[in-house]
Amino acid sequence: YITTSKWNRSTPRDQPSIQHPKPDCLMPPAGISQGESSFWYLLGDWYLQQNDMRRSKGLLGLVFLLVLLGVGCFYLAYREQKPFQEMKVKGEALQKLVVQETGSQEANPMERTIDFPALQRINPEIVGWLYVPQIGVDSPILTGQTDTEYLTKDFEGAYSPLGSIFTFAGARISDSQVYLFAHNMASGQMFGSLKQFTDEAFLTANPEAYLYTPERVRKLQVEGWKYLQADDPCFSSRESQGQDTSRVTLVTCVGYFQTPKRLAVNTKVVEERTTF
Repeated sequence: YITTSKWNRSTPRDQPSIQHPKPDCLMPPAGISQGESSFWYLLGDWYLQQNDMRRSKGLLGLVFLLVLLGVGCFYLAYREQKPFQEMKVKGEALQKLVVQETGSQEANPMERTIDFPALQRINPEIVGWLYVPQIGVDSPILTGQTDTEYLTKDFEGAYSPLGSIFTFAGARISDSQVYLFAHNMASGQMFGSLKQFTDEAFLTANPEAYLYTPERVRKLQVEGWKYLQADDPCFSSRESQGQDTSRVTLVTCVGYFQTPKRLAVNTKVVEERTTF
Protein backbone atom coordinates (compact mmCIF):
# COMPACT_ATOMS: atom_id res chain seq x y z
CA TYR A 1 0.00 0.00 0.00
CA ILE A 2 1.01 3.67 -0.19
CA THR A 3 3.84 4.31 2.34
CA THR A 4 3.55 8.07 2.78
CA SER A 5 3.25 8.18 6.56
CA LYS A 6 5.90 9.40 9.00
CA TRP A 7 5.88 5.99 10.65
CA ASN A 8 7.24 4.18 7.58
CA ARG A 9 9.49 6.84 6.03
CA SER A 10 13.04 5.44 5.56
CA THR A 11 16.10 7.17 6.99
CA PRO A 12 19.88 6.77 6.49
CA ARG A 13 21.42 3.88 8.37
CA ASP A 14 23.56 6.13 10.54
CA GLN A 15 20.51 8.09 11.65
CA PRO A 16 18.03 6.04 13.69
CA SER A 17 14.46 6.35 12.60
CA ILE A 18 12.27 8.49 14.86
CA GLN A 19 9.08 6.63 15.57
CA HIS A 20 6.16 8.89 16.44
CA PRO A 21 3.58 7.33 18.68
CA LYS A 22 0.43 6.53 16.74
CA PRO A 23 -2.82 7.08 18.64
CA ASP A 24 -4.81 3.84 18.95
CA CYS A 25 -7.88 5.54 17.53
CA LEU A 26 -5.97 6.19 14.25
CA MET A 27 -4.64 2.66 13.78
CA PRO A 28 -6.13 1.10 10.64
CA PRO A 29 -8.87 -1.33 11.62
CA ALA A 30 -8.19 -4.93 10.81
CA GLY A 31 -9.57 -6.33 7.57
CA ILE A 32 -9.75 -3.09 5.55
CA SER A 33 -8.57 -2.55 1.99
CA GLN A 34 -5.30 -0.95 0.91
CA GLY A 35 -7.03 2.31 -0.05
CA GLU A 36 -8.80 2.54 3.27
CA SER A 37 -5.50 1.84 5.06
CA SER A 38 -3.87 4.71 3.18
CA PHE A 39 -6.69 6.98 4.34
CA TRP A 40 -6.02 6.06 7.93
CA TYR A 41 -2.30 6.76 7.59
CA LEU A 42 -2.96 10.13 5.93
CA LEU A 43 -5.29 10.92 8.80
CA GLY A 44 -2.47 10.02 11.19
CA ASP A 45 -0.13 12.43 9.39
CA TRP A 46 -2.70 15.20 9.66
CA TYR A 47 -3.11 14.49 13.38
CA LEU A 48 0.67 14.74 14.00
CA GLN A 49 0.89 17.96 11.98
CA GLN A 50 -1.82 19.46 14.14
CA ASN A 51 0.10 18.39 17.25
CA ASP A 52 3.28 20.00 15.85
CA MET A 53 1.38 23.22 15.18
CA ARG A 54 0.01 23.26 18.72
CA ARG A 55 3.49 22.71 20.13
CA SER A 56 4.88 25.51 17.94
CA LYS A 57 2.17 27.86 19.12
CA GLY A 58 2.94 26.89 22.72
CA LEU A 59 6.64 27.63 22.21
CA LEU A 60 5.85 30.98 20.60
CA GLY A 61 3.61 31.85 23.53
CA LEU A 62 6.37 30.93 25.98
CA VAL A 63 8.92 33.04 24.08
CA PHE A 64 6.49 35.97 24.09
CA LEU A 65 5.98 35.67 27.86
CA LEU A 66 9.74 35.53 28.45
CA VAL A 67 10.30 38.62 26.29
CA LEU A 68 7.49 40.42 28.14
CA LEU A 69 9.04 39.44 31.48
CA GLY A 70 12.45 40.70 30.35
CA VAL A 71 11.00 44.05 29.24
CA GLY A 72 9.21 44.36 32.60
CA CYS A 73 12.39 43.65 34.55
CA PHE A 74 14.31 46.16 32.43
CA TYR A 75 11.67 48.83 33.11
CA LEU A 76 11.72 48.18 36.86
CA ALA A 77 15.52 48.36 36.91
CA TYR A 78 15.42 51.62 34.94
CA ARG A 79 12.82 53.09 37.31
CA GLU A 80 14.94 52.14 40.33
CA GLN A 81 18.13 53.57 38.82
CA LYS A 82 16.56 56.76 37.45
CA PRO A 83 16.77 58.77 40.74
CA PHE A 84 20.44 57.81 41.11
CA GLN A 85 21.28 58.99 37.60
CA GLU A 86 19.24 62.18 38.01
CA MET A 87 21.00 62.98 41.28
CA LYS A 88 24.38 62.40 39.67
CA VAL A 89 23.54 64.83 36.86
CA LYS A 90 22.18 67.45 39.31
CA GLY A 91 25.24 67.10 41.53
CA GLU A 92 27.66 67.57 38.64
CA ALA A 93 25.72 70.64 37.46
CA LEU A 94 25.84 72.11 40.97
CA GLN A 95 29.59 71.59 41.19
CA LYS A 96 30.11 73.45 37.91
CA LEU A 97 27.94 76.28 39.20
CA VAL A 98 29.45 76.87 42.64
CA VAL A 99 32.94 75.31 42.74
CA GLN A 100 35.52 77.74 41.46
CA GLU A 101 39.05 76.48 41.01
CA THR A 102 42.09 77.01 38.84
CA GLY A 103 44.85 74.57 38.03
CA SER A 104 46.71 75.45 41.24
CA GLN A 105 43.50 75.08 43.27
CA GLU A 106 43.02 71.57 41.91
CA ALA A 107 46.46 70.72 43.26
CA ASN A 108 45.68 72.41 46.59
CA PRO A 109 42.03 72.02 47.66
CA MET A 110 42.62 74.58 50.43
CA GLU A 111 42.56 77.22 47.68
CA ARG A 112 39.21 76.11 46.31
CA THR A 113 36.38 78.65 46.41
CA ILE A 114 32.74 77.71 46.98
CA ASP A 115 30.07 80.20 45.89
CA PHE A 116 27.95 80.14 49.06
CA PRO A 117 25.70 83.06 48.02
CA ALA A 118 24.65 80.97 44.99
CA LEU A 119 24.07 77.96 47.26
CA GLN A 120 21.98 80.05 49.64
CA ARG A 121 19.77 81.14 46.74
CA ILE A 122 19.18 77.47 45.91
CA ASN A 123 18.47 76.46 49.51
CA PRO A 124 19.15 78.60 52.62
CA GLU A 125 19.59 75.38 54.64
CA ILE A 126 22.90 74.64 52.91
CA VAL A 127 25.50 75.34 55.62
CA GLY A 128 28.71 73.89 54.22
CA TRP A 129 30.45 71.82 51.57
CA LEU A 130 32.34 68.52 51.98
CA TYR A 131 35.11 67.42 49.62
CA VAL A 132 36.57 63.92 49.93
CA PRO A 133 37.92 63.30 46.42
CA GLN A 134 39.29 59.81 47.06
CA ILE A 135 35.73 58.47 47.60
CA GLY A 136 33.97 60.78 45.15
CA VAL A 137 32.31 63.11 47.66
CA ASP A 138 31.98 66.73 46.51
CA SER A 139 28.62 67.90 47.86
CA PRO A 140 26.78 70.47 49.98
CA ILE A 141 26.00 69.94 53.66
CA LEU A 142 22.48 70.65 54.88
CA THR A 143 20.72 71.09 58.19
CA GLY A 144 16.95 70.82 58.44
CA GLN A 145 14.20 71.53 60.91
CA THR A 146 14.64 67.99 62.27
CA ASP A 147 17.67 65.73 62.55
CA THR A 148 16.39 63.39 59.84
CA GLU A 149 14.75 65.78 57.37
CA TYR A 150 17.47 65.42 54.75
CA LEU A 151 17.52 61.64 54.87
CA THR A 152 14.97 61.79 52.05
CA LYS A 153 15.54 65.24 50.52
CA ASP A 154 18.10 66.45 48.03
CA PHE A 155 19.96 69.76 48.25
CA GLU A 156 17.00 71.57 46.67
CA GLY A 157 14.60 70.22 49.29
CA ALA A 158 12.86 67.85 46.87
CA TYR A 159 12.20 64.20 47.70
CA SER A 160 15.08 61.87 46.89
CA PRO A 161 15.78 58.30 48.07
CA LEU A 162 19.47 59.24 48.16
CA GLY A 163 18.92 62.09 50.60
CA SER A 164 21.79 64.51 51.25
CA ILE A 165 24.85 64.94 53.43
CA PHE A 166 23.50 66.59 56.57
CA THR A 167 24.19 67.42 60.18
CA PHE A 168 22.02 67.81 63.28
CA ALA A 169 19.20 70.35 63.19
CA GLY A 170 20.57 73.61 64.55
CA ALA A 171 24.19 72.40 64.55
CA ARG A 172 26.98 74.74 63.53
CA ILE A 173 29.82 73.61 61.30
CA SER A 174 32.11 75.71 63.50
CA ASP A 175 31.43 73.47 66.55
CA SER A 176 34.40 71.61 67.98
CA GLN A 177 32.64 68.30 67.19
CA VAL A 178 30.63 67.99 64.01
CA TYR A 179 28.75 64.89 62.85
CA LEU A 180 27.96 64.54 59.16
CA PHE A 181 25.50 61.84 58.05
CA ALA A 182 24.60 60.34 54.68
CA HIS A 183 23.18 57.16 53.21
CA ASN A 184 25.35 54.17 52.42
CA MET A 185 24.30 53.82 48.78
CA ALA A 186 25.18 50.67 46.84
CA SER A 187 25.91 52.94 43.85
CA GLY A 188 28.73 54.57 45.83
CA GLN A 189 26.94 57.93 45.97
CA MET A 190 26.65 59.94 49.19
CA PHE A 191 28.67 57.94 51.78
CA GLY A 192 28.45 54.68 49.81
CA SER A 193 32.25 54.52 49.53
CA LEU A 194 33.02 55.61 53.11
CA LYS A 195 33.74 51.98 54.01
CA GLN A 196 36.94 52.17 51.97
CA PHE A 197 38.52 53.89 54.97
CA THR A 198 38.22 50.61 56.89
CA ASP A 199 41.05 49.34 54.69
CA GLU A 200 44.28 50.35 56.39
CA ALA A 201 46.24 50.70 53.16
CA PHE A 202 43.55 52.94 51.63
CA LEU A 203 43.35 55.09 54.76
CA THR A 204 47.14 55.52 54.88
CA ALA A 205 47.27 56.56 51.23
CA ASN A 206 44.17 58.83 51.39
CA PRO A 207 43.99 60.50 54.79
CA GLU A 208 42.69 63.94 53.81
CA ALA A 209 39.29 65.59 53.40
CA TYR A 210 38.13 69.22 53.20
CA LEU A 211 35.29 71.13 54.81
CA TYR A 212 34.15 74.51 53.47
CA THR A 213 31.90 77.10 55.09
CA PRO A 214 31.19 80.72 54.12
CA GLU A 215 33.81 81.86 56.68
CA ARG A 216 36.64 79.30 56.45
CA VAL A 217 38.19 76.24 54.86
CA ARG A 218 39.31 73.32 57.03
CA LYS A 219 41.66 70.53 56.09
CA LEU A 220 40.74 67.27 57.80
CA GLN A 221 42.91 64.26 58.49
CA VAL A 222 41.34 60.84 58.94
CA GLU A 223 42.40 59.42 62.32
CA GLY A 224 40.55 56.11 62.24
CA TRP A 225 37.16 54.51 62.24
CA LYS A 226 34.87 52.45 64.44
CA TYR A 227 31.48 50.78 64.47
CA LEU A 228 28.77 52.27 66.67
CA GLN A 229 25.11 51.66 67.38
CA ALA A 230 22.52 54.14 66.11
CA ASP A 231 21.56 55.01 69.69
CA ASP A 232 25.14 55.63 70.82
CA PRO A 233 25.23 58.58 73.29
CA CYS A 234 27.70 60.45 71.09
CA PHE A 235 24.95 61.03 68.52
CA SER A 236 22.79 62.81 71.07
CA SER A 237 25.51 65.32 71.94
CA ARG A 238 25.82 68.45 69.84
CA GLU A 239 29.15 69.58 71.27
CA SER A 240 32.04 67.66 72.82
CA GLN A 241 33.38 69.19 75.99
CA GLY A 242 37.06 69.55 76.89
CA GLN A 243 38.24 68.91 73.33
CA ASP A 244 41.44 70.68 72.27
CA THR A 245 41.21 69.83 68.59
CA SER A 246 38.16 70.32 66.40
CA ARG A 247 36.88 67.06 64.92
CA VAL A 248 34.49 66.02 62.19
CA THR A 249 32.95 62.54 62.15
CA LEU A 250 31.48 61.06 58.97
CA VAL A 251 28.70 58.58 59.71
CA THR A 252 26.77 56.11 57.57
CA CYS A 253 24.80 52.88 57.93
CA VAL A 254 26.46 49.48 57.79
CA GLY A 255 24.65 47.45 55.13
CA TYR A 256 22.03 48.55 52.63
CA PHE A 257 18.88 48.03 54.67
CA GLN A 258 17.65 49.49 57.93
CA THR A 259 20.22 48.38 60.49
CA PRO A 260 21.19 49.74 63.93
CA LYS A 261 24.90 49.60 63.14
CA ARG A 262 26.84 52.68 62.03
CA LEU A 263 30.29 53.24 60.55
CA ALA A 264 31.94 56.35 62.01
CA VAL A 265 35.08 57.71 60.32
CA ASN A 266 36.83 60.16 62.64
CA THR A 267 38.81 63.14 61.36
CA LYS A 268 40.54 66.06 63.01
CA VAL A 269 41.17 69.57 61.73
CA VAL A 270 44.88 69.96 60.89
CA GLU A 271 44.79 73.20 58.89
CA GLU A 272 42.43 76.13 58.62
CA ARG A 273 42.18 79.40 56.74
CA THR A 274 39.58 82.14 56.48
CA THR A 275 37.89 82.84 53.18
CA PHE A 276 38.02 86.65 53.46
